[in-house]
Amino acid sequence: MCEVGRIKHHLKHNLWNPKSTILFVGYQAEGTLGSKLVNGEKKVKIFGEEIVVNARIEYIEGYSGHADQEWLLNFVYSFIQKPKQIFLVHGELEAQEVLKEKIVHSTDIPVIIPDFGETYELKEVAQLTNKLELTTRYKPLRLEVLERMQRLKDEVQDMTQIIKEEIITEQAKDAEVASINEKIKELERQIVRILQP
Repeated sequence: MCEVGRIKHHLKHNLWNPKSTILFVGYQAEGTLGSKLVNGEKKVKIFGEEIVVNARIEYIEGYSGHADQEWLLNFVYSFIQKPKQIFLVHGELEAQEVLKEKIVHSTDIPVIIPDFGETYELKEVAQLTNKLELTTRYKPLRLEVLERMQRLKDEVQDMTQIIKEEIITEQAKDAEVASINEKIKELERQIVRILQP
């Protein structure tokens, strides 16, 4: 869905190019960079930089790695000994609700769609043991902060791997290495400023 990883680097370096084609072969969740591109956004932000979308964007639905409702229902039906409880934790809420109703109606297996911060104890019947309560006013912003921190962590891991592959093996010129080093120093300074009261 183009939210983390090397794909963002590939997009940053190719979206502007009218000779490039970006081919999506699976579902793109609403609000993700992939969804924005598939839905025709003409400008997107990647790593804080606004990129004009000049590349050709194509979309093929048939190759998605996610099972659709029919396949998920077939999976549930295939159990010889039915599960006592099913948790739906992936997908858009509306689709989860529809799938939940179909599972409950056709199998009588209870289905839970857990909310952010909920903890369950798995006994004979799943019991909610804890629910993180955030005021509605702050919940979206606080969730966004947590999501951004996770994306930042993933990006740093990807950057580390790229640096290991390209810089340590001496494929990069000394000037490029020095430039990257200065950018990393500035990033460190910014992180320290964020954490200072």
